[in-house]
Amino acid sequence: MRSLFVRVFLTFWLASALTLVSLAAVTAATNARPLSHRWLVHTLDLYANTAIDAYEHGGIGKLSEYLSDIRGESRIAATLLSNGTNLSANDVPPQAVGLLNQARVESRSQFSFATPWLGVIRHQHGENVYFFVAQVPPVRMFGNFIDPEKTLFRLALLLLISGTLCGLLARSITDPVRSLQRTAMEIAAGDLAARASPKFAGRKDELTLLAHDFDRMAERVQLLINQQKLLLRDISHELRSPLARLTVSTELVRRGDLTATSRMQADISTLENMISNLLTLARIDASEEHCRREPVHMGRLLQQIVRDASFEGIAGNKSVVQTGHFDLYAMGDTGLLHSCVENVVRNALKHTPPGGLVEVSLTESSNHGDRTLNITTSDEGKGVPGDSLEQIFDPFFRIASSGTHEWGGAGLGLSISKRIVSLYGGTIAAQNLASSGLRVTITLPAA
Repeated sequence: MRSLFVRVFLTFWLASALTLVSLAAVTAATNARPLSHRWLVHTLDLYANTAIDAYEHGGIGKLSEYLSDIRGESRIAATLLSNGTNLSANDVPPQAVGLLNQARVESRSQFSFATPWLGVIRHQHGENVYFFVAQVPPVRMFGNFIDPEKTLFRLALLLLISGTLCGLLARSITDPVRSLQRTAMEIAAGDLAARASPKFAGRKDELTLLAHDFDRMAERVQLLINQQKLLLRDISHELRSPLARLTVSTELVRRGDLTATSRMQADISTLENMISNLLTLARIDASEEHCRREPVHMGRLLQQIVRDASFEGIAGNKSVVQTGHFDLYAMGDTGLLHSCVENVVRNALKHTPPGGLVEVSLTESSNHGDRTLNITTSDEGKGVPGDSLEQIFDPFFRIASSGTHEWGGAGLGLSISKRIVSLYGGTIAAQNLASSGLRVTITLPAA
């Protein structure tokens, strides 16, 4: 049974059927009377007492008047007998003759709940024995409807009603699931914009919350796929230029122009750096589930990066200094954190003018009891346009305009830093300094 609808439907239907069967079994075991039967017994007993009082205090005339009132108000045809004599002008209903004889033989009241209902109430007042014989039209009430003595047609109708209600209940549960299934199939077919929430308008239950979570997942998948497409497009674009130049340089070398070899070496170096950065990105993606997390001494790590950057800055008379705290630790992979900070420092060194200074500061802060490390790199360049402060961390994003950084390379360094920081639950942001320059702040959870 693979259909969820069938399983839910049968579960509720069988539960309702078992409830009805249990109710019938308890009724039979306790010999309980249906509500309609109890109503008939008590009503006829009341009518019989009143009719006897009317006869004994008002005679046959008062009795006939009372029996007429009963017939007019309740459509009950009744008569009163005493010691074998009919005291009213009403005849005993033919269907009640046998019931009257049985009441006389057994000396107790008798009832019949076939159609029409019949009742013979026996009362003894002194030496007089009265029999109140009545014919009652069936009362339309739920207690009469579920009378177990009725036909199978009503049982079938009950099953039909319960089946319909159970079917509606099962449908209310399975329809949202099928909507989610259709949306999933649409996404699998390539429609990444398909969403499930619009189909749940007006609902406020757990299935609606599931639809919203499903849509958030779909949006995330769509974003990641679009980013992958953009990355592949940008990679193709970035590789095309140095490869085209290499083709030209190769042709020139083949013709004997050896001056093109230096250009070939530069393009090969560009390709090597680009591939290295792409491999780093791939390593980060592969490390998301099983990334190493061990205490890393950030003071020593920054010390090594600053030392290497200072050596590179000697040719341009540029200085790199380390300030702030030293003995602070972060949880992560030493190699990835080294690449993360080094990309930012090298970028700052590249855009600092000759004679300028790059400052790398390590500080600690606390936010609602959570300790964080702040690695701030400040240069003395010309900064970047305000609308590009967030875009500089996107892959292959570069700026080349007068008055700002002259961005070269493949535009992957800061993107790699952002991916590494995100991998370890941190943040990275850039802001232009009031005087001149750019400040990049990396925030990581402290160990």
